[in-house]
Amino acid sequence: MKKLPLTFFAALLAFAPLLRAQQPVPNPYDILSRVLVPIASVFSPEAKQHALSATLVLEEMTDLPPELAGTRVELLLQPPDRALVRGLYGGKMTTICRAGDTVWIAPSGPPFDTLATQLPGEPPHKKKKHQNEGLGMMALPFPPQQLALLPILLQAKDVGEEKGLRTLEVKLMAELSHSLGVEDWSVRLTLDAAGQPVRLRLLGPGWSLAARVERLEYATALPAATWQAPGDAVRLDAQQIQYWMDQIGRQMAGSRQ
Repeated sequence: MKKLPLTFFAALLAFAPLLRAQQPVPNPYDILSRVLVPIASVFSPEAKQHALSATLVLEEMTDLPPELAGTRVELLLQPPDRALVRGLYGGKMTTICRAGDTVWIAPSGPPFDTLATQLPGEPPHKKKKHQNEGLGMMALPFPPQQLALLPILLQAKDVGEEKGLRTLEVKLMAELSHSLGVEDWSVRLTLDAAGQPVRLRLLGPGWSLAARVERLEYATALPAATWQAPGDAVRLDAQQIQYWMDQIGRQMAGSRQ
């Protein structure tokens, strides 16, 4: 009887590797929820943190000029009407910012200096019936109370773990992707041991983009100076922005024909 504890301990050591191997693999939807819900929560009026800031490093992209590899892109977001993107364009650090119902671009110069004028031969943009004069609010397409249900709209597959990093392949649900015409789109999201995104790869029909997530932070609000335009910035109002969106929409429609 005295040998029983020793025998039991020896058996436990022998089977310990097997017990560790049988530990359940994390559910990819649970992992995805922990990543997406904090990001989506900044759009909720009830959330404590209403802003996020991130720095992405462009690693590769289809037809990317070699000199742009490794470029840092800064993204600032503060719903419902503040957003800023800053990165290298044409050899210059360029900022595009939405502040309320206006958008400013700095520094001014080609090709942005012509955006505040209407295209030759085109009539001024006319407001459509029932169209809001402003840019509208940035909001989730569902009530904030349904944030926990966000992963239900997605298909998540655990691709595997390597060197402490786990990769998920994410797509929209088949019905939703079909209705939006993005059946061939997917995202590969790589997470560290703490579940924080460290890399993302967008895959589309005939193109791809990969970026490293260098920084992702949340805040109650960002400084007011973040959204203030410098004196030489190109400024566009809501009507001008709608005009250019219409132009881009026509060009895209023409390219698909």
